[in-house]
Amino acid sequence: MKKETDDIINESSINDLIEYSEENSDIPEEENDVSEGITAEEPAENSVEKSEKRISEEKIEETDNSLSYDENYDEDYDEDYDEEYYEDDEFFDFLDEEKPSKGHKGIIIGIIIGVLAVLIFIGTDTGLLEKYKNNFVKNFSSLFPSSSSTEEIPVITPRPEAEYNTQIEKNTIVSFDSASKTKFLPYNDGIICANMNHITFVDKDGNISWEKNTSIVSPILKAENDYILLAENGGKKICLYENDKLLYDVDDADSIVAAELSSDGDVVVVTNKSSYKGGISVYNKSGAQIFSWASGSDAIMCADISPSARRVAVALLNTDNNAKTIVQLFNINEKESYSKTDIENTVVFDMRFTDDIVNVFGDNRVVGISEKGEIIYNNLFDTVQLTHSAIDEDGNKILSFEDGNMPMVRLYDDEGDFQKTFALNGVTDFVDIKNNRLLYNVGRNIYFGEKDDENLTKYTATMDIKNMFIISDNSFVIIYSNSFEIVTI
Repeated sequence: MKKETDDIINESSINDLIEYSEENSDIPEEENDVSEGITAEEPAENSVEKSEKRISEEKIEETDNSLSYDENYDEDYDEDYDEEYYEDDEFFDFLDEEKPSKGHKGIIIGIIIGVLAVLIFIGTDTGLLEKYKNNFVKNFSSLFPSSSSTEEIPVITPRPEAEYNTQIEKNTIVSFDSASKTKFLPYNDGIICANMNHITFVDKDGNISWEKNTSIVSPILKAENDYILLAENGGKKICLYENDKLLYDVDDADSIVAAELSSDGDVVVVTNKSSYKGGISVYNKSGAQIFSWASGSDAIMCADISPSARRVAVALLNTDNNAKTIVQLFNINEKESYSKTDIENTVVFDMRFTDDIVNVFGDNRVVGISEKGEIIYNNLFDTVQLTHSAIDEDGNKILSFEDGNMPMVRLYDDEGDFQKTFALNGVTDFVDIKNNRLLYNVGRNIYFGEKDDENLTKYTATMDIKNMFIISDNSFVIIYSNSFEIVTI
């Protein structure tokens, strides 16, 4: 009812304005003047008489035409009438200067009609006007985009728990002593497990396929394709396996703090190099060192190596002023970097090559850099806290956020474009993504499924979760203190 009434009022207002404009358009310009017919040469008495006569005639004419008019206004006007003031010729000069011309009145009336039309346009949500309005908003946004590069996280409502699927095919719990102190990773649709001087492979049904003794006491574990990397955390030893076959066992010259493995079997390790802020070493799958470099000014945070072109990316932290990360790219056949990219006010904690893009994960942003050193995407999150991240081999990413009110996870593609948001009923501790499948938890409740599926599967863990990850398109693993569980959907 209110919308219909507003339309009637708007139409009536427009008609009145048009009628008023037409009536006044036939009046000569001098007759529109408040001091109509008065000149400086006329006596003041004649001026007053003409003014009183004009006012009286206008009142009669307006009454006959049934215009909306307040008669008390003229009565008050007559009571306040000051003949001495109107005898002053300067008053009429003032009116002559301030009066709007005929052309100006037309412009004012046109503006009023235009404003009313816009109000009707904005208030209409159906029909042809709705299409024009939507196109207008879309075109205006594209012509005048926001100047902020900050990624805004929308406020959304978590989905009711009853909407989630809870059906699973099977679950298998495998006893594993000191599971909370063991490193676990997905490997060939199963799980690779590494702890002190031991490595074990468990298939997707929970059966131990093979196990080996190793020379690694405190393992850093990485797995890509058929390769498995074990590096001694705080030590110097590096071991590379292809399935259960040991390819090499070598020692680096410096103590190891981090290591990464490419899908082609190349290894890059970050070391504490004496008299430097850090160093890196690259080994091929035969165990030969094919590249090394040391930083003399900035601390090395992490590094990775591309599988195809053997490009090495190194993230260095500079704290001379504000915290700044510098990403340097190297060709293993050259001693110095060929590209340097500054990422201001960001501390980088991880990097991953996917094809020819190095994906850089920081405390407040995710950046994509090509092998040429060009920034492909730069997603900054300065209104929320980035808490966890994961990336699959195709470059798809899952990120978790907290903004103080609404925890959420968001999906991004290989080019850094936003894909989807999942609102959470609580804070998540673990996230994973693989082959368009996503996995995250809220407490003991675990959510798993295809990223484009609105109806994810919810599974409730029996104990506190220490870790979890996807191992295939329809299964994932939950790590507990002294066991792990394989769940198949």
